[in-house]
Amino acid sequence: MPKTTQTNAITNGYMHHAPALLLAMAATAIPTRVLAGDLFEIQVYEAEVNRPWQPGLEAHLNYTMSGRKTPDYAGEQVPHQVGRLTLEPALGITEFLEVGAYLQNTLNADGQYRFAGWKLRTKWVLPKRYTGNFFFGLNAEIGKVPHAVEAEGWANEFRPIAGYYDGHWLFDVNPIIGYALSGPDKLRPEFEPAGKIGFNTQHGFMLGAEYYAGFGYLSSVSTPVSEQEHLLFVTLDLAEAAEAATMTAPAPKDAHTESEPWEFNLGLGRGLTDATPQHYIVKAIFGKAF
Repeated sequence: MPKTTQTNAITNGYMHHAPALLLAMAATAIPTRVLAGDLFEIQVYEAEVNRPWQPGLEAHLNYTMSGRKTPDYAGEQVPHQVGRLTLEPALGITEFLEVGAYLQNTLNADGQYRFAGWKLRTKWVLPKRYTGNFFFGLNAEIGKVPHAVEAEGWANEFRPIAGYYDGHWLFDVNPIIGYALSGPDKLRPEFEPAGKIGFNTQHGFMLGAEYYAGFGYLSSVSTPVSEQEHLLFVTLDLAEAAEAATMTAPAPKDAHTESEPWEFNLGLGRGLTDATPQHYIVKAIFGKAF
């Protein structure tokens, strides 16, 4: 074959396969992990903090009854039939500032225990005497988890808090922005909003619904819904009677004569998309300030 003819044949061959080559290159450029919701702290935050120098402790428990069975990356502990326990000690610093930590643990279906990392947090809120039935705050976290839990290791999160509660109805949103501090996708912000609607029955408990989502990287706003995480819970919370909610701040409690109420949250959740790692999950939160 003449050299010119041979060159043309090779060029035509590349042109013929160019679309396939471009698709392959694009596929390798797109991260396989579109998003990663927090499996250890499934909670919609309200703008509440402990009193200055008042300690508190919460225990977050959840169990994925049915979930994703194949790993997203080599070495990942898959969510299916995994129980999780997170201990969250906290300490009030001022009337608008609280600091805390998370100590995460897992137990899989084979009975294998794993320490699943730690996080530190600080929560800033506007005192309720300024906001009435509305509430506003910001929670910031930084932490490190094992490779089996998240591929990146180090991560950060900013959780704005905004809502309304009049003693009967609760509306609460947390438009969370999180990003890895290590790994190939470090400093790429992800949008993971959460929200809650609740109704105080005036019989000591509140019925509600909680919603958690992972829309992926902010730079990939066109991510299809089928590749996003969407998780919906029906919930039950302990709740005080409506007369405890007023437009003015409540009177300070005497720590020697009045004990703090227990916090309790129970929820049953279902994933709404195939990309959601939890197909069915149950959770509970117990907490108390001392």
